[in-house]
Amino acid sequence: LKLYSMLPTNGSVRMAASRAIACTSSRPSGLAAGLSLTVLLTALLAGCSTGEPLPAPCHDVPPAKSPDVNVYFGCGCFWHIQHAFVVLEITNLCRQGEQITARAAYAGSNKTGPNGLVCYHDGGREVDYGALGHAEVVSMRLPEARFGAFTSKFWDHCSGGDREDVGDSGGEYRAAVGIPGGMKSSLLPELQKNAGSVKLVPGHGADQDTEGQAKVFVYDTATFPAHTAEKYHQFHDDMMETYGYKYNSLDKWAVQTACPGDTTVQ
Repeated sequence: LKLYSMLPTNGSVRMAASRAIACTSSRPSGLAAGLSLTVLLTALLAGCSTGEPLPAPCHDVPPAKSPDVNVYFGCGCFWHIQHAFVVLEITNLCRQGEQITARAAYAGSNKTGPNGLVCYHDGGREVDYGALGHAEVVSMRLPEARFGAFTSKFWDHCSGGDREDVGDSGGEYRAAVGIPGGMKSSLLPELQKNAGSVKLVPGHGADQDTEGQAKVFVYDTATFPAHTAEKYHQFHDDMMETYGYKYNSLDKWAVQTACPGDTTVQ
């Protein structure tokens, strides 16, 4: 589990410490439970490597003349996947600020906790996304005509159906795509184009890990909708990369959830 539940409830201190956690391990679960805040902040000052910065705003891409669809993609930790799709929304759809729709989310199960909550591990087991059978994904709303560009980006980060953050394991990090209609979707051929030898298989909910199996679960978004993750997960630096203030500050457009991890961050 991440150590967010161990951190102070003061928002700025907690987020600084969480970034330090991210920079010191492939996943905070690999850290000793007794790791002090001093050690975490020291790691923060040491810094991570710098990832791709946000591109300049574009103005020359005409709007796609097609209906919008809600989709999601998952392949390992959602932090770097969200960044990749935010960059693509800016360059391919000319979106900026509040127009950007990519959000870290949980999906791949039809189970929820009390009041429909699906939360991170620090929310308690009854709303824990892993215990409920969900995976980490990035949800977004796209013009149907541009779906192909976003599937290409997905395969860039999920080559062979395997995630880039190999330190993560378990069904929470399985390769997953959500599209309207699932395996019967008219969008499936676009997803298949760059799949290579990877098999696209129907997701049944609460599915197991896909690492090393050359397969991706495809979910019907009507049956397995995405649940937006906590605000503190949105526009977050990756485990070993920082994306800069301009990217991180997009979190002002993120909505705080009712999950315990959000409600304790002041």
